[in-house]
Amino acid sequence: MVVYTRSKVAQLLRIDFIRFCMVGGSGFVINFVILTLLHKFGHAPVFIAQLVGAEFALFSNFLLHHNWTYRNKKINKSIPSLLAQFHASSWPAILGSAVMVDAGVRFLHLNNLAALVVSSLIALMWNFGWSKFVIWKNVTDKQIKEIAG
Repeated sequence: MVVYTRSKVAQLLRIDFIRFCMVGGSGFVINFVILTLLHKFGHAPVFIAQLVGAEFALFSNFLLHHNWTYRNKKINKSIPSLLAQFHASSWPAILGSAVMVDAGVRFLHLNNLAALVVSSLIALMWNFGWSKFVIWKNVTDKQIKEIAG
């Protein structure tokens, strides 16, 4: 029974993680396109271009996570509450990413894409943990009944 349960939990984690990574991949593309447009063609500083690109990607990721990655989760939170939590948990990674991209471009002489790949891989586990285990955490039927009164 324990082996069966462990196997099922591992299977569910893989599916959520795969979906999470697919959504993150689309966010990565959005971020990179905006970063490149703002920096190369708009002549914005890399740090600012990365922050703007990350915010667009973040909002896209939120919509996709809510409507696809975690759509089967039982949650007892409003959309504004979820969005606020998602932003609050993601912004430390976004700021860290902007610093890493800026440092990678300026000091390590990486191109925007390479710097963004490195920073995105570092932020991946932070973002997955927060989204799966805090923001879209399953609420049991018993908890829903207790909240409802």
